Amino acid sequence: MADSDLLQRVDILCGDFDATKRYAREDTLFYLDPPYKPLNSTSSFNTYVKEPFDDAEQVRLRNFCNEVSGRGSLFVLSNSDVKGYDPKDNFFDNLYAAYHIQRVFATRMINSNAEKRGKLTELMISNIEQGEGGNAYNPIVLKSLCG
Repeated sequence: MADSDLLQRVDILCGDFDATKRYAREDTLFYLDPPYKPLNSTSSFNTYVKEPFDDAEQVRLRNFCNEVSGRGSLFVLSNSDVKGYDPKDNFFDNLYAAYHIQRVFATRMINSNAEKRGKLTELMISNIEQGEGGNAYNPIVLKSLCG
């Protein structure tokens, strides 16, 4: 019931993320969960629509984050940790160098190869100030935005 009460003040939009920037204000929190960048050639699951969500789209999403952040909005974005798969792959570390990047463990229960199920790291990227120790988002900021 508490979640239902909070969601009464939330607008859920369907469409290109760029169309949502008109809502960017200081009291806006964007949570972005785009199609993840593939870790390898067999893990590509990023074609939810006709147009693929490739590296150019990832850059366009970063530009969106820059714009809404510049308007005072907060954002949290999740994506794959390509560096966790290939330590030389700095794609997201370079792309979001101006923001907080946190690697978190995610458990995968679905895979055609049971041996490949289990924990791997994903990224949480944000412009939200991190808590003490640099390993957690400030719950006070999130609470004030959510109710």
